[in-house]
Amino acid sequence: MNTRLIIPPTPCRTGRAVRSLALAAILLAGLILALPAAAQNKPDDNAVWTAFIAWFKSAPLGGDPFGAYAAKLEQEGVADAEVERRLAVIGELFSKRPEGVEAYYDRIFSMPLAKPGQPGFNSAPSDFVVEAAKGLKPGTALDLGTGQGRNAVFLAGQGWDVTGLDISQVGLDAAKENAAKAGVRIQTVKADYNSFEFGVEQWDLILMDFAWAPVSEPDFVAKIEKSLRPGGIVLFEHFVNNPKDPYAPMIRAIEPGALKDYFPGLEILSYDEGQGKADWGGPGSRIVRLLARKRAKAPDASLEE
Repeated sequence: MNTRLIIPPTPCRTGRAVRSLALAAILLAGLILALPAAAQNKPDDNAVWTAFIAWFKSAPLGGDPFGAYAAKLEQEGVADAEVERRLAVIGELFSKRPEGVEAYYDRIFSMPLAKPGQPGFNSAPSDFVVEAAKGLKPGTALDLGTGQGRNAVFLAGQGWDVTGLDISQVGLDAAKENAAKAGVRIQTVKADYNSFEFGVEQWDLILMDFAWAPVSEPDFVAKIEKSLRPGGIVLFEHFVNNPKDPYAPMIRAIEPGALKDYFPGLEILSYDEGQGKADWGGPGSRIVRLLARKRAKAPDASLEE
């Protein structure tokens, strides 16, 4: 008779195997359930940006807002690596999305103008603008990044028809108030550089004074040159970047020597890179200043015949 040897299972071995399988099932189920939670703890870039802007608009003035936001996330239990990821997203989007700069300057411009010897934004016009305006015939002027209007108000007082452009409504409201106090009138427009219609041969003067303007972008410069009338003037004053201690990208500091090549359609009348102070005073910084003119149109030979 053919028989098959059957060895009955050992009770202890069977119990251990069952317990191991049960534990594996529990761990697998926990892992599956944890996957959505992990995804929820890593919001996409839009969610990261929206949450930061909502917090930033009501955060206390002063100090380091990015450090304060990082501390807030850490208190909420967000892991260090995730905090770093979110701050990187915020830093990148701050230079790309206008609402970041708008929120930043709404906060800054809510502070009063500085008095001599006190910190804050300068209420006096730029020395560079004052000196350059001496030799110019008043006409239509566009002040990009007008802020609280210190340069716009000065130009209006010199007889210019001034339009001040800024993304901050708080700044524009202050500019109107300062113009009224000075007994002059200025027009204001709330827009960013991408949405504003510069027009064609509309301006006799375009001023960019610490305006964070994207002059390294040929399309933007083309708009500037196209909107100037023949013989029109560009005044530009801004920070020069320091490779050892670079400015944040959103400030659009100028690389050393680069500004001279950014306006191919203009004749450079004066150019200088040297030490100076920005709108808000503080320690000296390296500043670039440019005065350039749009070349007059050549006469139409057919009209002279």
